[in-house]
Amino acid sequence: MRSLSCLLRLAVVSVLAGALAGCLSTPITSLPRLMRLDFATLNMSEVRAGLRLPGMLRVRPGDATMTIRTRAAGGQTTEDVFVLEEATNDRERAGLAGEERPGFTLSVWRVAVADVPRIAAIQQRVRESMEHGPRVRGSLEIKVSGGCKTAPIPAGPVLMASFLKPARSEPYITLLEGLDLRQLIPQSDWQAKLPACGA
Repeated sequence: MRSLSCLLRLAVVSVLAGALAGCLSTPITSLPRLMRLDFATLNMSEVRAGLRLPGMLRVRPGDATMTIRTRAAGGQTTEDVFVLEEATNDRERAGLAGEERPGFTLSVWRVAVADVPRIAAIQQRVRESMEHGPRVRGSLEIKVSGGCKTAPIPAGPVLMASFLKPARSEPYITLLEGLDLRQLIPQSDWQAKLPACGA
């Protein structure tokens, strides 16, 4: 779903060349930390994506995905897609406690345990290419391509925010803040793109 693609997109490697370059809701103060991130060295078992959505909106199982694209010099781009899992225990949400807002819900998403070794193998290939060539470049994107609503969406702005925690020992980075979904989803598409949950 295009609407929840740019709106919840977390471009990690190609920050300026990717989605965040066009999302004016990205705080300037977040860019230095984002630019320092290196896909090849991220510990994917510790990476977390956080979302703050209006209380009537939900992300369904399977809606949140991580896409890893790799390309060797002169070669074709390879794309691997991994479905993210919601991390539901309170400890996972603790790092986002300061982002709570009345009328909104927070959720945290992570790579499935079974997928961590697969991603680590891709990262290893990227690292080895730095030493032996041909150079393989990688990028990572986390996005939500669906969603549903538990109640009618009221008139006015429908604001959301997204966050990235690159490691267990690091605080969350704000990626998007105060992005109005009404600017991304045409009025005529709301019913199709955000159906009632369970429908």
